[in-house]
Amino acid sequence: MKKLFFLIMVSIMVVSCKNEEVVGIEDTTIQEIISQKETGKKMLHFGNVDELKSFINEKVEGETDFLDEARKYSEQGVYNPLLLVYNLEAAEAKELGIEEKAVPTVASDDDMLLLMLNESGEIGIEDKIFRIDGDFVYTYSEGSGNHIDEFNEAYKAGEIRMERGDTYKFSKELSVYMHNNVKVEEESARNQTSYGYFSSNYRMRARQFNGFWGFYSSIGANTKVEKRKRVWWWYNWNTVKTYNRLEYNVEYKAESTMGFPTLYLSDSGGVYPYANQAQKIYAWSVGFPLAPEIYTPLGGQTKHWAHWYTTPVNTVSITLNY
Repeated sequence: MKKLFFLIMVSIMVVSCKNEEVVGIEDTTIQEIISQKETGKKMLHFGNVDELKSFINEKVEGETDFLDEARKYSEQGVYNPLLLVYNLEAAEAKELGIEEKAVPTVASDDDMLLLMLNESGEIGIEDKIFRIDGDFVYTYSEGSGNHIDEFNEAYKAGEIRMERGDTYKFSKELSVYMHNNVKVEEESARNQTSYGYFSSNYRMRARQFNGFWGFYSSIGANTKVEKRKRVWWWYNWNTVKTYNRLEYNVEYKAESTMGFPTLYLSDSGGVYPYANQAQKIYAWSVGFPLAPEIYTPLGGQTKHWAHWYTTPVNTVSITLNY
């Protein structure tokens, strides 16, 4: 990871939550549930930014298969990562008690981010919870989740007006950031997704991504193969494990949220796993209350290749230019 310009808060705070179940992280390993309630959702909770940095670094540098990791956490009863929820079939979702209407929308293909978030799009850092859903990143104090509903009601009624990039202090316990991360159908040439089809039921998805979510920022690309499956009452594309490849040669800039000079950076290389995805994050940063850097691609290309051996057209490749 590129050098971060950020002063880390060092005080460790263990907190309990009225409506949420919290999971403790120590030495980058998931240890135990430190607060349990009969209702609410389990989530990752980091006592400080250093803990969160260590957790992410371990996963990114270790070339973790994020979807396998998500399934492991769910099976062990730690929490249900949003990455897993997005890849569930109807029967699996029902078994876990997940309702389709309650699943948040997070416009990101960064599997690291989706692994960190629970089924409600939440993660805890120090004494705050960050929740991503739709156009907003909510930062609120434990036990104050009802303020989010109050904000949404006021926003829908036109009582609150915001533009992308704005932060609104709704109450002492809740602030809301309207992020700039676009949805797939709104993508620009700087934020691309392309598909190569093996058949009507299998496809390769090639993706370039960059996003700033307040507490977390990243830039990267990935390659996946997806299978068309029924989820609830419609069809969805779920990730399957196969031979994936990603080669990259990119240039990008890192703009500081702390007022430091902009950095102009580059990265190149390749990853060639047999896994649920071939992903490379060129750079990432985390911070509380804000990540110290925002990344924007400037040029270069990514080459994506996948092999799916059960169909007549068993190899697909795509090159994406920034």
